[in-house]
Amino acid sequence: MRRSKDLFIFVLFLIILGVAKVWGAETGEEHHGGVTPEQIRNFIWFTLNFIALVLILYKYARKPVADMFRNRRENLLKQYNELLEKKKEAEAKYIELQEKVKNLEKEAEAIYQNYVEQGIKEKERIIAEAEAQAERIKQQAELYIQQEIEKAKKVLAEEAAEASVKLAEEILRKNINEEDQKRIFKEFINEIKGRVLH
Repeated sequence: MRRSKDLFIFVLFLIILGVAKVWGAETGEEHHGGVTPEQIRNFIWFTLNFIALVLILYKYARKPVADMFRNRRENLLKQYNELLEKKKEAEAKYIELQEKVKNLEKEAEAIYQNYVEQGIKEKERIIAEAEAQAERIKQQAELYIQQEIEKAKKVLAEEAAEASVKLAEEILRKNINEEDQKRIFKEFINEIKGRVLH
């Protein structure tokens, strides 16, 4: 409806323009101040030609021209929608990248904290291992010292026993005479006999 109205206005405008041209046209004859038959014929001829042209264009060019404008409009709308989609995608990508940057900062902080915590744990582990090793070495040293003390005590006890025996022998040799030796020998023999008999 709107197209028909626009087309009618356009045709009317062209007719008026044609009439003005015909009236203003100079013919070879004298101008009498009115419209000449030649001008009327020219006007009618021009109008019929123009109406025929408009009808031909309307009949044969209407669909291709309308299709062309519709296609152009659709292409423009499609391009516009594609641009809107690309804009939305770009905005989404920008937001995503911003989030990634924020996440990267958080991840970097988390990795740093993790390394710090691992360093502290490793330090504590090394200290604990060193303390445990020092405790083992201390215990081994104490055990070794105790063993050496026991050995020394045993050696000293043996040496003391030998020295006591030697001292007792010397004392006995000096203080026991031949009669004491005979008496001790008889007591020893009697004791052995008593053990054998029992």
